[in-house]
Amino acid sequence: MQAGDVKLGKVFANDHQSVIPIFQRPYVWDREDNWEPLWKDVRTAAEEVEAEAETRSGAGQSKPRTYFLGAVVVQERYRPPRRLGSSHIIDGQQRMTTLQVLFAAARAVAHDLAADSVVGRFTSLLENRAETVHEAFPDDRYKVWPLPQDRAAFLWAVRRSDDGRTAPQPGHRLVRARTWFEQEISDWAKAASNPT
Repeated sequence: MQAGDVKLGKVFANDHQSVIPIFQRPYVWDREDNWEPLWKDVRTAAEEVEAEAETRSGAGQSKPRTYFLGAVVVQERYRPPRRLGSSHIIDGQQRMTTLQVLFAAARAVAHDLAADSVVGRFTSLLENRAETVHEAFPDDRYKVWPLPQDRAAFLWAVRRSDDGRTAPQPGHRLVRARTWFEQEISDWAKAASNPT
């Protein structure tokens, strides 16, 4: 079991799958108590970084900033042959799942704005590289693998823009989260002076 400070970029940048074990509860986060505060924190952090970059313009790289988004506890899993490395999310599964949905919504907005390099960056936070995923295990593509009862909604919520599937359960919290985050991010990007 591993607990400690880990940078979010490191968690999602590696070719690795974080699996929600069956003893965890299904996805329960909602807009008022969870999505809004998370989005406010992410948006504020992005705006601070953007403002700092504008004031520095040409003064070189600034020191990377860190933001605490909560604790995550993981337990490494046995790695069978031909499978991607993986771990169980013991604590923090609601947050990690929500961040994946937020990244997918941001990727969709970037796609709509034709910001291809941004689309690629978000894709790398959502999906493991194709060359690391064995053809016999296509689900290893996803950085987070949800519980069976959340799976259809999650796969819809993190789908690519060219995936035309319809929402399996329109009232599922993950479906509503994707719709809500996409609208919030789109509104925020439209209000920005340089949305990409």
